[in-house]
Amino acid sequence: MSWTDWIETPDSSNIARYRYDVKGHVLQVEFKNGGTYNYYDVPQAVFDQIKAATSKGQFLAQNVKGLYRYARA
Repeated sequence: MSWTDWIETPDSSNIARYRYDVKGHVLQVEFKNGGTYNYYDVPQAVFDQIKAATSKGQFLAQNVKGLYRYARA
């Protein structure tokens, strides 16, 4: 795996931090409630978009959840 560094999200009420596996196309999200989830087959473009999104949680809900296979890490 080839993970990016964790990106902290102190302004998010839902997401604590996230990172991306460039080779495996896995978006890993750690939620403030303590759960960490892997979202599989997420394109690099989606990772770039979440980095630019004003609301990380809203972006995740609209553009990742329900669209990509996931599992608790």
